[in-house]
Parts: sequence; C-alpha cells; structure tokens
Amino acid sequence: MKVMQALVCAGIMLAAPAPMIGFEGTLKLRSISIDRDKLDKVTGGKAPDAEQTMAIMPDALINAKDANADVFVTSMYVSGPKVRMDAPLEKGKEGYAIIDTQKNMTWFVVPSEQRYIEWSEADAKAMTEKMAQLEKMMKERMASLPPEQRAQAEVILKNMKTGGEDAKVDIKSTGKTQTVNGMQATAYEVKSGDETLVGWVTQEEPELTTMLRQVQQRMEKMTPPAMRGRHSARTALSAKGFPVMVQSLDPDHYRVEEITMVEKKPVSSDLFVVPKEYTKTTGRDAMKNVPDKPGP
Repeated sequence: MKVMQALVCAGIMLAAPAPMIGFEGTLKLRSISIDRDKLDKVTGGKAPDAEQTMAIMPDALINAKDANADVFVTSMYVSGPKVRMDAPLEKGKEGYAIIDTQKNMTWFVVPSEQRYIEWSEADAKAMTEKMAQLEKMMKERMASLPPEQRAQAEVILKNMKTGGEDAKVDIKSTGKTQTVNGMQATAYEVKSGDETLVGWVTQEEPELTTMLRQVQQRMEKMTPPAMRGRHSARTALSAKGFPVMVQSLDPDHYRVEEITMVEKKPVSSDLFVVPKEYTKTTGRDAMKNVPDKPGP
C-alpha cells in the first residue's frame, strides 16, 4: 500500500488509449516538502501565514539552513501508450513504475529485490473493500479501547473514511502570471478539504496538457475513494492547462512540486519492459497480510 501511495501522489497513472497521447520524450520533476513548524527557518523570523508561505519559492526552501527540506527528484519517460517514472518506491530503495495505457495496467518495479507489483482496477477494488473491512473492524473495537487509543483510532478512521464521495473542490484564477522554468504560467487557487493548492499552469504544452488530464482521470479511477481528495483537486487544476508548478499547504506541510525540464525526443522501448526474471506479485497479494477480523 505504501508503494501505491508513493507513485499515486507522484501523479503518473495514465488511462487514455494510445492515439490520444501525442507527446514523446522525458520530463524531470522535483518535489520539495518542509514541515510548517520549520518555515521560520526559511523566512528568518516568525512563522509565515498562509499567504506568506505561498510566496516562498523552491530555491528558498532548499537553501534555508536547518529547515531540513525533503527534496524528491524523479524522471518521467513517455512513448506512445507507455509511461515510466523512475522514483524510489520506498525510502532507500530505488525503483520505477511502468504504465501501459492500452492494457490499463501498472507495474511497480524494485530492481534491488528483482520483483515487481502488478496493479489493476481489480486491485484498486480489492483495496477499497479491504479499507472498508478495516474501518468496520476498528469501529467494533473502539468501545473497548482506553481514551488515548480511542482518540488515535478516531483520527485513523477520519483519514481512511470510505464513503465513496469525492471531496468538494473550489478553483479560481488569482490573476497572477509569471515564468516558471522557462514557461509562461497563470496561477489558480484550488481548495479541497483542509488542503490549499496554488497551481501555475501553462498553455505552451498542449500535448502534455492532454496527457496530464488523462493521468489525473486514471488516478481517480485506480485509487480507492478514501484517497481521492488530493487527486480531485489536481484533476480540477489540470483542466486549466499543464501545471508546471504546484504549491500545496496542509496543516502539517508546505510542498512545492515543479517540472524542471521538458525534452522532446524518442525514448528507448527497453525502458518500458520489466525483466523476465523478476518475481511478480499483485496488489491483492500485498493485501493478504492485512487482517480481516479483529483479534481475540
């Protein structure tokens, strides 16, 4: 499940048929995250409010002493109906994901262990059912828990709620424009739940705009309802253009995700092939160790 969340949050699950994807080439992406209680290290004074935080750009986060910003760099390759993203699937483990939009399948690959996880709509459905079982199990056990553990369980239940309804999304133009990594961009503010996004979108890459919209549609389709809120906000943003930078603020973190390079050139087909000697498991296999019933 950690592997699924890592790649889903990176935004790489595609769903469109091959004729709809006209872009071929490589993208470089960078994500920078910092705890909100460390933002005073960036500003050199008291902690900034939400508006001041959104004015902080990536280099300031990276260069701030003692801010301990987490920097996550990835590469994405696109060729016809196939997409690959090179990114650590778990901390300290290199890996990548391959998506075949014609087969509607995703493979999460861990080379150091010579294994991969196959993810399909059937796995997404199984995860939804498993989360519903866990929710039911926790509710049944809460009455017997001590107050402190009951409070923790309530927080977990809130985060994994499986009602199936997407979070309400509000989006509006801020009227601001700027050049982001060489691309002219317009800012939109998106609010969903307790998260606020400011997305800088460009109209200079129509093929990428189409691709990303399909990315977000697949993300929602392949993600259990309890995990869809963030993706709904990004789907709304991708409808406005291609986001070259997205700033997000939630109660605990400030995060900036940006496209640092777009290179249009043919990509080797070898990048989209899982080695035959690797061991296969499925998303449903990975969930077998999750209990279906409360213990004694």
